[in-house]
Amino acid sequence: MGRVAQDIRYAVRTAIRTPSVSILAILAFALGIGVTTAVFSIFNGVLLAPLPFPDPDELVAVYGTQPACATCPASFPKYYDWKTRNKVFAAMGGSTQASFVLTGSGAAEQVNGLYTTASLNDVFRVPPQLGRWYTEQEDQFGGPKVVVLAYKFWQRRFSGDSSVIGRTVTFDGEPYEVIGVMPATFTHRGGDFYVPLQRKLDPATRGNHFLSTYARLQKGVPLDRAIREMRALGDSLAREYGYNHGIDVRSYREVVVGQIRGPLQVLLGAVFCVLLIACANVANLLLASGMSRRREMAVRLALGAGQRDVARQLTAESLLLAVAGGVLGLLLAIWIVRVFVVLAATNLPRATTIHVDRRVLLFTAATSIVVGVVCGLWPLLRLRLRTLTTALREADTRTGSGGGATFGNGLVIAEIAVAFALLVGAGLMVKNLMLLERRDAGITTDHVIAFDISPSGPRYKDRASISSLYRTLDERLAAVGGVQYVGLTSHLPMYRFGNNGEQTREGGNPWGPDDNPLVEYRYLYGDYLKALGIPLLRGRGLDSRDGPGTQTVLVNQAMAEKFWPNEDPLGKRFGQGTDVKQYWTVVGVIGSIRSFGLAARTPYEFYRTTDQVPYGAMTVVLRSSGADPSSLIPTARSIVSSLDPNLPVTQVQTMEEVVSASVGQPRLLSALSGLFGALAGLLAMVGVYGVTSYNVRRQRREYGIRLALGADPATVQRLIVRRGAVVAAIGIAIGCVAGLALTRVLASMLNDVKPTDPAVFAGNAVMVLVVAMAACYLPARWAGRVDPALVLRND
Repeated sequence: MGRVAQDIRYAVRTAIRTPSVSILAILAFALGIGVTTAVFSIFNGVLLAPLPFPDPDELVAVYGTQPACATCPASFPKYYDWKTRNKVFAAMGGSTQASFVLTGSGAAEQVNGLYTTASLNDVFRVPPQLGRWYTEQEDQFGGPKVVVLAYKFWQRRFSGDSSVIGRTVTFDGEPYEVIGVMPATFTHRGGDFYVPLQRKLDPATRGNHFLSTYARLQKGVPLDRAIREMRALGDSLAREYGYNHGIDVRSYREVVVGQIRGPLQVLLGAVFCVLLIACANVANLLLASGMSRRREMAVRLALGAGQRDVARQLTAESLLLAVAGGVLGLLLAIWIVRVFVVLAATNLPRATTIHVDRRVLLFTAATSIVVGVVCGLWPLLRLRLRTLTTALREADTRTGSGGGATFGNGLVIAEIAVAFALLVGAGLMVKNLMLLERRDAGITTDHVIAFDISPSGPRYKDRASISSLYRTLDERLAAVGGVQYVGLTSHLPMYRFGNNGEQTREGGNPWGPDDNPLVEYRYLYGDYLKALGIPLLRGRGLDSRDGPGTQTVLVNQAMAEKFWPNEDPLGKRFGQGTDVKQYWTVVGVIGSIRSFGLAARTPYEFYRTTDQVPYGAMTVVLRSSGADPSSLIPTARSIVSSLDPNLPVTQVQTMEEVVSASVGQPRLLSALSGLFGALAGLLAMVGVYGVTSYNVRRQRREYGIRLALGADPATVQRLIVRRGAVVAAIGIAIGCVAGLALTRVLASMLNDVKPTDPAVFAGNAVMVLVVAMAACYLPARWAGRVDPALVLRND
């Protein structure tokens, strides 16, 4: 123990005696350990931390499968069959999202609720923090109006008042009794509250798919058995009802985080590479320091110190620097995580679980110790302790002869190779994002703003009152100065999704029964197409001729080409399902829209007007003739309030914001990969500069002789830069191979960019080579200014 204390004291004195080496090493360690810890915190919170439910590995999601939909929700009759006829689940429940208007306590507010089965709580087994969950009796058709509040909604709307139990709140004009409050850990589908589904079992609604279904495996039942048995049940139901739908089961954890697992693994690998580069720089720095201390270590060996004593001392010095860097890195990681959680809250699942916990602290400590030991032992391996005693007999220890003159080139080559591979990956991600943002969305986004309204309550029980509201609102908004076009839609592109089904054209589809595509259907009113700049390609738009009882529709170009290839779609008819009861007639074809986001495929869509089928919640779209469409919102709020004081205006957003948000996750991943790639490149160039500077100092006698013999200073400079360029070229060549391996991992994350994009590889190669040569030029200038007489006189 006394030796360890002595080694630590000597390590502290050494660090103080060489402040430049110590500060640079600590900063490199802090940067490498800090970013690695931050990304591990994200990885841990999203992928490793257990889900906040008892026995989370028993939780699964159950899907309906169709030819064009591998993860469809269930209809209530299907859900009933799955629940009553399975033999593998201990509990099964479901939920569906809905929009409500809260009134009676302050200003009217649109809130997001969830209709759920009573059995959903049997699946997740999370007891309410206050009160109780609703019972199976309360979940029957016509049952009482009761509600369970989510924790955040309870805190925001009721200030965490525990006396809320038993209180009445008004949703959509109807009173609901508050019977419970869920804990903060239960955030199922982001709902503000939960109400009983209270659905009647009606065989006629078997094709109405809306219920997301979850289940808990029976004790001892593995996931693969549940998959097999439920798929068999799906086949049995398909034969019984004469359709080609099935059932599938997936782990609930994979449903929550499966899509982000691959990108996070790539990012974690990237920051480990950054850490390796930082460690390589520290190793080279410590090796340079060790070179200058060869005589000191040789003397210690000559005076009786063992090789283990010297190794222990060098390791203690490195560990001291690594621990100091680890402490600073931990503070950096805490700051990065806090900023990241704010920026990524809507683009990353489980973002609220990301924090620096005990596992992260242990990871930081272990990382600091490992890199400290490795970086401390590297000089020992390079200096070869058995030959250090020759330093006492060497007449010339100042020259750069032998391997010492070019030490560290191998590590620099490795740094450049790793940095180049990361830069290639970052370049692909950034270029992919740029091309995504340039994609034609099918709409014009400038000068357009949108907001939601959701008429509800007794006032809007009949469809005529809803149609009247939309007609009056459209007329009033169109008369506002500065409004060029106004329209309404049930599904704003890239913002609201849902409402789809299989469609059959009159006379039969030109594909097999197992190839039926899902077709999205939307509702619109007014000049919606003009407001978003959606072109009418053929036929006419929907207008006053398309009122109640008419079956006319618009289809997008993608649907027209799919259903009637090489035919004129105008006048053609189609209907929902395979047993069509009612046909719709195509009167116009409009341009296709990337309704699911810039990174998604263009869906097949058709449109009806709200005069034909009044729709509940709608989005109002305004195109302004002025520069700032947001200036129209105060007037729009006033008009809506004058029509109905209890009708809130919510989700105000410009279309530019909507389109930008559709690539939020690719943007986040591109930013992170670009940051880590740039950081790796910077550290690698610091390594190039450091090694070149040290080699120049070691070889100053050689350069002095060259200059004394008449060499031009520019020639010496070109020699040094050329040597650096060779090292960089070798690193780039190796990095190309590593980059090609990395692109195989990135391929699934790219859209419009080939993984082997030559422009990205070539551009990064030129950039790395030029920057490496620039890093070599600064010490090369010093070498060209060496005074030959002074160097030779000192020797």
